[in-house]
Amino acid sequence: RMYKTARDVLQAHWDGKLPINPVEIARRMGVVVEADPFMVGSGYYRANHQGSPHISFNSLEPAVRQRFTVAHEIGHHVHGDDDAPRDTLESFNAKSREPREVAANKFAAALLMPAEVVKFLVREQRITDLDILASRFGVSTAAMKFRLKNLGLI
Repeated sequence: RMYKTARDVLQAHWDGKLPINPVEIARRMGVVVEADPFMVGSGYYRANHQGSPHISFNSLEPAVRQRFTVAHEIGHHVHGDDDAPRDTLESFNAKSREPREVAANKFAAALLMPAEVVKFLVREQRITDLDILASRFGVSTAAMKFRLKNLGLI
């Protein structure tokens, strides 16, 4: 099955619940996901590891970071980045300029914070408290603020 966007992945594999579970989505896509407490860095994607696409993530990092990491690595998978470089905190920085990393970050934001859902909660439900929104989506307040700005909501 071919996916082009986070929306395609969500339409195929999301159960409609918040916060979105990127590990479950990756597994439904046929990607092996492994928590690794010994990892140096945040995450890693390999297109073919023992016959399957494979995501590893650092299980000692905060939960919001783990979730963003897995979503970011799904981005590498969808974009066909065969063996993405090991992702460090710099990869997730909003200032990162490496095109594959920028694309994977945008994908992760769209996967974890779908535009329609964010807009609904802000515009229709009138939820504007950053901490409440971040908690609802299971992301950091920094990621939530960045997403709200990108969607033109702040």
